[in-house]
Parts: sequence; structure tokens; C-alpha cells
Amino acid sequence: MSEDPRHAVTGARERAEAARRPAGAGVSGGREVAAARGPVGYALAQATKAHRVELQRRLARLGLHLGQELLVVDLHHNPGTTQAELVQRIGIEQPTMAKVLTRMERAGFVQRAPDPDDRRVTRLELTERGTAAVDAVQAIWAELDAQAAAGLGEDDARRLIRLLNTVRDNLA
Repeated sequence: MSEDPRHAVTGARERAEAARRPAGAGVSGGREVAAARGPVGYALAQATKAHRVELQRRLARLGLHLGQELLVVDLHHNPGTTQAELVQRIGIEQPTMAKVLTRMERAGFVQRAPDPDDRRVTRLELTERGTAAVDAVQAIWAELDAQAAAGLGEDDARRLIRLLNTVRDNLA
């Protein structure tokens, strides 16, 4: 992976030297201190922020907010699911899911329908607008992935995925 030497502390010696410097030595603010004290975490946070900003910009064209695209694609693959099932698959809290679904229902992406066999159960389905968004969401994911990996060869991209999975596992 090619690294811009201006933005990365590359070697163990450089990281050790950065850790020994007093907080704020040779830097002018919190971002610089964060980058010097935790270069991996800082770079990861900056990349994540850039990705989220661009993803939100593209989703906004569809009328979706971050995270809602996951629900659109999930409901496309699991029509007639319940809210509880969706909570389990997506992994967000029940109250948050209820708010998101209400917002998506008002925006015309999702509709609730009573279960024909059990009136206590409500099923979730995509509306016509929700169904129309599925391909666009998947295209946005693919385009953004390609943009994020631009300049990386296949081996570098696979290595980056492996490294990011290691970071995730280390923090889990």
C-alpha cells in the first residue's frame, strides 16, 4: 500500500518517538496531538469520516439517511419481516429502529402491513419507492468502494480489508 509520508507515522521508531514527546510538543491543536499519539486510530477515524460524508451525500439524492440504506436492502431480501427480526439482523436498538422505520414510512420507503395469520404481528415491506431505491443503493456502495480503493491494486485492497478486520477484532 502506498502511503503519503506527510500523513502517516510509518515505523516503530517514529511511533515510539511520537509517544515520548510531551502532548502538544511541536503541534498546534487537538487534531495534531491525536494524529501524533494515535496515528492508526486517527487515520482510521479520518477515513471513516470521509467515507460517511460521501455516502451521506450520495444517499441524500435518493432521500435516504445513513443507515437507512441497510434497511432498504435488508427488506428487499427479507420481505414481510417483523421489526424485531430486523433489529436482530441489523444490530441496532429497538427504540432507534422504531424511529428510523417511522421516518422511512413517512418518506414513502417502507409500509407496515398486518400479518394475515396473527393480528398482533406487523410485517414490514418496501413501497414502490423503496423497491426502486435498492439498485441505486447497491450502485452507490459499489461506486464508493471503487472510489475509496482507487490507486490500490487488488493485493493492496485485500490486504487493507484484512488489516481493517484485524483492527476491528482487536477492538471488539
